[in-house]
Amino acid sequence: HRIITHYDLQPNTYSDQKFSDDYLEKQGKQDEELRVLVDGAYYSEEISKNAEKNNIKMIPTNLVGRNPSSEKTGYEQFDIDESNHIVNACPMHHAPTDSKFKKQVYRAHFSKKLCTNCPHRPHCPVSEQKKQFLFEVSETKLHCSMLRAEMGTAEYKEIASKRAGVEGIPSILRRKHDVDHLPVRGRVRSKVWFGFKIDAINTKRFIKSRIETTKSALASLVNNNLLEVLCFQRTFLLRQAA
Repeated sequence: HRIITHYDLQPNTYSDQKFSDDYLEKQGKQDEELRVLVDGAYYSEEISKNAEKNNIKMIPTNLVGRNPSSEKTGYEQFDIDESNHIVNACPMHHAPTDSKFKKQVYRAHFSKKLCTNCPHRPHCPVSEQKKQFLFEVSETKLHCSMLRAEMGTAEYKEIASKRAGVEGIPSILRRKHDVDHLPVRGRVRSKVWFGFKIDAINTKRFIKSRIETTKSALASLVNNNLLEVLCFQRTFLLRQAA
């Protein structure tokens, strides 16, 4: 049973990403890597970069915006050297005729002859120009594409699934603790009262965990003793038979 360690209460005009900024500021620099599972609304590439400076890894369970077509080749499949900001090759391993990086955007041209005859042309994100084919993607869009690809892996899905338990907390606060109708006014008083509701959830979880631990320990004790008795009886019968 996990204990709720952080909470906040702000007006409806307070953005989700601002909550993430506040959390990172409070956490500060971490000695060991801290993984934080977040909803896509609380995530952005800028927030992720700021988190990395404090040794915190933001792991979004989904991303805001429309998902790209599964039939299209993702930008992440292009061979791009981000250290030197150079597009080395397309997914079919064809090198571009030129590659530039300006204003956080990658631009590369590919041979029209190669692209026209390429079997993957209908699914490729390059656009046809008069003499060549143009590949163009912003650094942010590229990273988003890379992240979406990573989110599809089994390892990532297993990590993200741990957030499922958190999803039910807002529902519990509304149904069982009636947080939509607090008996006080004002942000400070409301936040204190809201904290009491969080304490109630934590207290219940703690008591439940102690009870389950006690039951588990008692069951283990009974099983062990019963096993010893049965083993003794079996040994006694064998001796008698001998």
